[in-house]
Amino acid sequence: MDIAICIPLALLYGACALLLIHGLGFQLHMRTIKNSESFTSPIDIQDGRSGPSGQGSNADRLTISQQYDEYKEMYFKLQNVERHPEVMPRAKHLLLAFLSEAILCAHAQHSAILAIERFSPSAIAAFMRRELDHITHQWQQYLQRRKEGHARELFSDADAAKRWLVKKAPVKLVDGAWLGQVHTVGIPFAYRSITKDAWQVLSEELGDGYLEKNHVHVYQKLMRQIGVDLPAADSAEFIQAMDNDPCIWKGAIAQLLIALFPSEFLPETLGFNMHFEMLTLETMVAATELREVHLDPSYFNLHISIDNADSGHMAMASHIVMKYLSTVQAVEGADAAQQAWKRVQAGFVLSKHLPSHQRSFPNQGPLAIDLMRIFQAKSVACHRLHDNCRVRLGGRSLSTWLNPDHFQRERWQTDFLDCLSNDRLWVRKGDSASSRLVQQCVWGGPMFGAFTDSEVATIKNWIDSLAPDSPMTYWHFIGWSCSSDESQVSASGPVNLETVFRDARISPSHLPPPVRSIDLSFVPILHKLIPLWFVHPCLLESCLRVPVRTTNSIGCSVVRLLRAQYGFDETTGIAGMDEIRRAGWVDLTEIGMEIISHVEDMPSKPKDVADVLERWPSAFAETMLALAMRPQQCFWSLLGLTQAFVHLHHWLALSPLLSRRTRAIVHRIALQEQVSLDTCMKGLQEQDLAYEDFWKGYELGRVEIDGCFEKRKSISSLQSTMRKGA
Repeated sequence: MDIAICIPLALLYGACALLLIHGLGFQLHMRTIKNSESFTSPIDIQDGRSGPSGQGSNADRLTISQQYDEYKEMYFKLQNVERHPEVMPRAKHLLLAFLSEAILCAHAQHSAILAIERFSPSAIAAFMRRELDHITHQWQQYLQRRKEGHARELFSDADAAKRWLVKKAPVKLVDGAWLGQVHTVGIPFAYRSITKDAWQVLSEELGDGYLEKNHVHVYQKLMRQIGVDLPAADSAEFIQAMDNDPCIWKGAIAQLLIALFPSEFLPETLGFNMHFEMLTLETMVAATELREVHLDPSYFNLHISIDNADSGHMAMASHIVMKYLSTVQAVEGADAAQQAWKRVQAGFVLSKHLPSHQRSFPNQGPLAIDLMRIFQAKSVACHRLHDNCRVRLGGRSLSTWLNPDHFQRERWQTDFLDCLSNDRLWVRKGDSASSRLVQQCVWGGPMFGAFTDSEVATIKNWIDSLAPDSPMTYWHFIGWSCSSDESQVSASGPVNLETVFRDARISPSHLPPPVRSIDLSFVPILHKLIPLWFVHPCLLESCLRVPVRTTNSIGCSVVRLLRAQYGFDETTGIAGMDEIRRAGWVDLTEIGMEIISHVEDMPSKPKDVADVLERWPSAFAETMLALAMRPQQCFWSLLGLTQAFVHLHHWLALSPLLSRRTRAIVHRIALQEQVSLDTCMKGLQEQDLAYEDFWKGYELGRVEIDGCFEKRKSISSLQSTMRKGA
C-alpha cells in the first residue's frame, strides 16, 4: 500500500501508539477500562444485563452458541486489528471478563498458586517444583496404565488423531502470540531487561528467525503431512473451516487478547507465560500416541524439549517473573510488588483454568468469600431479629438462613448466596443499582445503617460480578477500583503526505543508492536526533504480533532484524537460560542512553520513551509510532524507514559520539540488519509497488534524519554541539 495512504490511516492510531508509550507509566497502575463498559458487541449477546435470565433456559443456550460465534469472529479480527479497530474496546472488556472467570475457576478448584499470598522468589521456585513434580507423577501413572495394557487415552487410531490435531489448530497456529508485543518501545527503561528476556521466549517460539524451527511452521507442516490443507490462520476462511469447540477458541483468543495491551497487562502476560511454558501431560501423551499411530510427533517433541525446567522456557518464565517482581519491589516498593504478584497470579490462572471451563463459579470467588464473611457476622448480630420477617429464599425463611449455628457451615453459606443471586426480586445480575437488595441498604431503605459503606460496596460489586462477561472479580482480586482516572495523551493531527512528498525524489529513476556514503563532517543536533533514536525501534516491532505471518522468508528476516536491534547474539541453536544469564548485552535503547549522556545540564535520565518525547517533542517520532501500528498495510514503507535508520547506524559506528566499544556494537547491529533487509528485498523489481513503497519510506526517513545534522564548522564545534544537545 502507498505510504501516502498508510500514514493518514496510521495516524488514526496515533493516540493508541502514545498510550502504548505511556503504558503504565510503569507505576503498575491499571488503566481504566471505561470504554469497554459501553461497547456493544457486533454479535448482540443476550447476557441478561437488563434483567436476570432463568437458569438452563433456551435463552441461555442461545447465548452460549452466540458466544462461540463471537470467539471465532474475535479470532479473525484480533489477527486483523488494523482493519477492525472497532474491536479494541470489546477486546479489552473480554480480556477482563476472561481474567475474572479464570479467577473464579481457580478459587473453586483451590488452585495452588493462590495459596501463595506473599511474593518471594523461594515460594515461586518451590511452587514451580511442585507443579512439575505433579505433572511428571501424572506422566508416570499414565505410563503404568499403558504397561498394564490400557488403551491410548487421547485418540484411538490415526483418524482420531488427525481429527484431534485439526481441532487443536486454532491454538497451535497462534503459538507465542501472547508475547507478540511484550517488548515494545513503550516499556519503561527499568523493565526492559525483563521484557527482553520474555521476548527471547517469543523469538525461540518463532525459531529465532529460521523457518524450519518456527513452531507455527512446524504445525503447518504437520497439517500438510496428514493431508489437511487449512486456510491461513489469519483469514476469514479459516474460522469458517473450523468446528465450534468453545474451549479451543476461547484458549486461542485469550493468547491474542493479552498481547494487545502490553503495557497495561504486563504482569498478567508474564504470569500467563509462566503457566503456558510449563511441561504438560497432554504434550507428552500426544507425542507418545502420535508415534504409535505412525504420525509425526515432532511438534510435541519440540515442546517437551524446549519447555524444560532447567534451561528451557519453563525455567526462563519463572525466572522472568521473579526478576520482574524483585524489580518492582526495588523500584516501587513492597506494596507495589505484592499488587503485581496478584496480577501475575491472575495471568497464571488465565492460562491454566480458562480454556477448559465454559461456566464460572460466581459464588466461590473472592467477592463471594468477602460477602459471606459479612453475612456471617451479621447473622450473629441479628440473631432472632428476623423471626417475624416473611421474606423467603429458596423455600426457607430469612430467619432460618441467618441462624448463626447454620451459617457457620460453608455449604450453607454457598447455598444461601446461590438462592439470593437467583432471586429476581432481590438481585438483578450485573445491575446493582436496580437490585432491591442494594436499595434496601442505602439511604431511604429499611436496612440503611445495617451495612457500612464498604460492606454495601462489596454487595454491589458482587451483584455486578454476576453478569456474564463481568470484570468485577478481576478488579476485586487485584485490589483495585475500576474507576480511577486514565491518563490520555493526544497525538498530533494528520499529516498531509502530498505536502511531505512534494519535493521528494521517489521515482525509480531517482532512487537513492542502497548504501549511502558516510560524511563525518556533519554533527548531530541532539534535540532532534534523540526522540527519533528512541522511537525508531518501534518500526517493525508489531510485525510479530500475528505468529502465522512469520512463517515465510520475509517474516523470518524481520525476526532476525529485531534480534539484532534488541541486542541478541546470532545463534543456530537455542540460547535458553544462557541468554538470560549473559551480561553486557546492549540494544538500541542502551545506545540511546549513551547519546543522551552528551546532553548538558540534564536533571535526570528519562524513565521511558514518553518522558523522552516530553523533553524533546517530535512530530515525526509520533508519525513513526502511528505507522508502526499498521504493520500489514504499511509494511514496505516501514522497511524503507528502517533502511534509513540502518544507514544512521552505519554513521554512528564511525562517529565520536559513541565510545569505541559501543561503535563496534552498532556496527555489528547494522551489518545484521542489512542482511535481513536485503533478504526482504530479494526478488523485488523496480515496477513493483512494494519496491516503490520501500523507497518512499526510505526517502521519508532520510529527509528527517538529515534534518538532525548540521555541517561541522570546526573540530571544537563537534564537542560543543554534543555537550549542548541543542
